[in-house]
Amino acid sequence: MKLPDIIHKKITKNPSLVLGLSFIILILTGALLLSLPFASADGKSLNFVDALFSATSASCVTGLIVRNTAEAWSIFGKVVIITLIQIGGLGTMTMVAWVSIFIGKRIGLSERMFIKEQWSAESLTGLIRLMRFATLFTLIVEGLGALLLSFRLIPMYGIKKGLAFSVFHSISAFCNAGFDLFGDSLVSFQDDYFVTLIIAALIILGGLGFIVYVDLLNYPKKRRTRRQTKLVLSTTVILLIGGMILFYFFESTNSSTIGSMPMPQKVLASFFQSVTFRTAGFNSIDMGSMRDTTVFFSFLFMFIGGSPGSTAGGLKTTTFAIVMSSAFSTLKGQEDTVLFKRRVEEEIVRKAFSLFVIAIALVFVVAAFIVAFENGVFQFIDILFETISAFGTVGVTRGITGNLSSYSKLALSFTMYIGRIGPTTFAMGLFHDDHKKKYRYAEGKYIVG
Repeated sequence: MKLPDIIHKKITKNPSLVLGLSFIILILTGALLLSLPFASADGKSLNFVDALFSATSASCVTGLIVRNTAEAWSIFGKVVIITLIQIGGLGTMTMVAWVSIFIGKRIGLSERMFIKEQWSAESLTGLIRLMRFATLFTLIVEGLGALLLSFRLIPMYGIKKGLAFSVFHSISAFCNAGFDLFGDSLVSFQDDYFVTLIIAALIILGGLGFIVYVDLLNYPKKRRTRRQTKLVLSTTVILLIGGMILFYFFESTNSSTIGSMPMPQKVLASFFQSVTFRTAGFNSIDMGSMRDTTVFFSFLFMFIGGSPGSTAGGLKTTTFAIVMSSAFSTLKGQEDTVLFKRRVEEEIVRKAFSLFVIAIALVFVVAAFIVAFENGVFQFIDILFETISAFGTVGVTRGITGNLSSYSKLALSFTMYIGRIGPTTFAMGLFHDDHKKKYRYAEGKYIVG
């Protein structure tokens, strides 16, 4: 067998590798387009590192930027960015499958395996229906969001610009990207309940996962929901409410953020930051003015991210919930991890802990490298905030992104990439082994704790 055939066979048998490579191709294509002179508003070519960073941030639906999206990009550049966001949000393999359908090509087993990896689905059954539903649901929600936003933005900017702004921000919010064309994210709309709540709703809907929506739509017929859906919804509600309460508690007396706002606006800003901390990247207050205690608790919310099979990145809500449940079960002396009166498979628990440990290690290793690269220019808490924001594909920043060195930007680009495709997908893509061992080692005894 020839070498190209061997490589092709290896790749097609490794969905994780294909998924990882597809995002790399998307990012590099975006970087090349954004580095073109006519992609910039000033007609000058952007250096490739900044173009790569911007393309990674858009493709991995993060929102970290090295130049102001509203001012620095031409119409062409903005179209490239929103296209990368849409493809990155729906998933590269979904777009590849749609291209195959349009040209009349049959979706084979290997393509279905790639889509399964993309959506974190349990089986190959019904994947094409899920893909069609996810695409249609995305377009409907984004269209509805754009329509609602246009009621406010068209009177402000005129029909052409207002409609373009409405579409851009609806896609950016639903895909949990956080890119904006206002120039200050949503700071100028911090007292606008209509715009703020629509953006928040789009962010939440994008972060729940399409498998959850399929299950909820089947509820009238089945009269029950899957435990995955219950876990996603309950964890999301707890995190949203908990984040809002904590943000309000720590920032309500901080005049640089929400301290000088009237009570209803304080609640609105606290709720919105709780939503956006999860994985969105928009902000309605000055992030650089937050107290260190607020920054510290925000690490956890950004690190967790959204839910499996959604447009969001990060550790994922279900992974965090299983890790916490398993830890409490161990403390209570229970052998099994139990959620909703059902035992969680030991393999799932091991995978959740592996993801948790790998993610923490990745964040601190990258943060340590950036500290070394910057050589004391920025505070460690700001660098750690930026790194966790990149891993969770959150996109909020303390204002240091554009001033980082090229090495730091590359490190954050890698972190955004891993946060979007997932640490497990990345590891399996590199180290996948088709040959399973037919033996087990003898058991060893160790003392822990």
